Amino acid sequence: MIVYGIKNCDKVRAALKQNPEASLHDFRVDGIDETLVQAMLSDIEMSLLLNKRSTTWKQLSEDEKADVTVALLCQHPTLIKRPVVFENNQYRIGV
Repeated sequence: MIVYGIKNCDKVRAALKQNPEASLHDFRVDGIDETLVQAMLSDIEMSLLLNKRSTTWKQLSEDEKADVTVALLCQHPTLIKRPVVFENNQYRIGV
């Protein structure tokens, strides 16, 4: 199991605590690219993957909010709802 997120996120820490065998992929340390985001989007709808409660979302322009792209998610990984879990060859949000 791989938990994707940011190590100082409470939800990510809770997911790792519940699953001590899981490894963490920290977006800020390990990075994120379009291939990974596309893989997540193959299992999770954009509307569910997008974190509209984040400070980053609130700082985006109206044009950026109207046309959220994979490149935008790579540029601002805090726009991705956390944690994203990869288990049994499938991505999902939460534990």
